[in-house]
Amino acid sequence: MDTVEADLLERIDEIDRYADRSRLRGYDARIKLVCSVSLVVVIALLRDLEPLLIVLAFVLAIAALSNVPLRHLAWNFALALPFVGFAALTALLTNGADAALVMFIRIGCSVLVLLLLVSTTPFFKMMGAFRALHMPKMMANLIMFTYRFIFLFLDEMERMRTARLARGFDGGRNLLDKRAFRTLGATIGMTFVRANARASNIYDALLSRGYTGDVRTFESSRPRTRDAVLVGAFACVGILAILVETGVMAWTL
Repeated sequence: MDTVEADLLERIDEIDRYADRSRLRGYDARIKLVCSVSLVVVIALLRDLEPLLIVLAFVLAIAALSNVPLRHLAWNFALALPFVGFAALTALLTNGADAALVMFIRIGCSVLVLLLLVSTTPFFKMMGAFRALHMPKMMANLIMFTYRFIFLFLDEMERMRTARLARGFDGGRNLLDKRAFRTLGATIGMTFVRANARASNIYDALLSRGYTGDVRTFESSRPRTRDAVLVGAFACVGILAILVETGVMAWTL
């Protein structure tokens, strides 16, 4: 196995690296998916700061128990931060600081819930959960092959970069260098051609191994007692937040 292929496998493993070590990995992916989406819906309905803080404290507790590194969550959250900040800034300019804080916590908490879902669930188990919840087969296949094609594309880009360096290409003299543009244009076209050829080979390999279009996993997906506990925890937090939001239950900070 050459260095490029080793780097490719390392990038693929990195997607599920924290999911494999998470304390939440063994929970039923369907349960985690339904709980996470339901909590996001509840968060979207909240308009007051107090119930949002209740949900935020719960989500942070789940993050602490998940064994997912804080650096990983912070890095991925930072990618969504411009969108969260823009929404908060819009609320600040239209409705004031309180509304901006509520908007920031609401969207940020939703992002964190989904990050935890993705970070604690292996990709193919997640796809199995989507199919079990009746996601259209075509959509599931598109997501799976897109996921795999990304790594093929990155691999071919790395191979083409190595080939350019081996032939003495130094990136061109400036942004208007015609030779540099011609070389990069040819590289982009050849990258897609080679990645498409490798993707076709992978699809043929899948067919030869009995692939029929369904997502299958080797692990049992029967819900267990711990899954019921997880559902109960999410349900209690969601109901508590709604009760505080509607004023049925008083809550003072």
